[in-house]
Amino acid sequence: MYVGDDPPVSPRLRRFLAEHARRLPHMTEARIRSAAAMTVDGRDEPAPEELVTAMVRFEERYGGLCYPVMGSNGMEYGLDGVATGHHSPLGPAFPGILDGDQTWGIDVLTDGRTAMGPGRWPYRIIDRSVDQRLEKHALLVAMRSWPHRTFACFTPPEVLPVVDEERLPPPVPEATGPADLWWADDSTAIEATLSGWPPEQDRWTVRYFARTPRQAADANPTVYAAIGHETVPAHWCALCSHDIAPGMTCTPAPNRKDRRGRP
Repeated sequence: MYVGDDPPVSPRLRRFLAEHARRLPHMTEARIRSAAAMTVDGRDEPAPEELVTAMVRFEERYGGLCYPVMGSNGMEYGLDGVATGHHSPLGPAFPGILDGDQTWGIDVLTDGRTAMGPGRWPYRIIDRSVDQRLEKHALLVAMRSWPHRTFACFTPPEVLPVVDEERLPPPVPEATGPADLWWADDSTAIEATLSGWPPEQDRWTVRYFARTPRQAADANPTVYAAIGHETVPAHWCALCSHDIAPGMTCTPAPNRKDRRGRP
């Protein structure tokens, strides 16, 4: 079943897909099974059933899906006519997602998690499921027109930021995964997303969203008190594509689809 037609999908995600996404043609199960292969030592071999089943399940639910998040390149989902898997550092996987903002491909593991290792960065789990990936993008797109402040947080490799959640809005579990943490209520939202992971250190981008610029002024004391790692003002806002001075609040103009500002 296509993710947009699945009844248990959250209202936020359903709204996001209806307003921001489109779906192009995708591979049928018969075509996937007839073409499925596993690359081993540079040559293609018959794909194990576990991998074939995972590709069929992925393509049926997400194949052909595309939408923008921060930039114009957008996110693209699907096998793109090639049903070929490989042995990743975390087990059998197949290329299934093109991250337009990272300009890098993402693997899908047979258990549904996603992983990537751009350049010389380690190969890491990014999303615990593709549904969670869609949920985090739906929430970010809903929040991006709100006033916000941006910070950089640094942790040891593969260490999540230590956070005092009592100082933050309630967590958003459906959007939270190995590389993304979310807390939100009707007036504020905080996102921590893994934006870089060279071998020596993880870099997290922390964004504090609020309905008004005055509320956004609470970002600094809240973020510094809640996060137990080195956290400093960021010098660049990837959402707005401009430099930011310490303590600066970005106040993007809302577009028609975001005026209601629903999280």
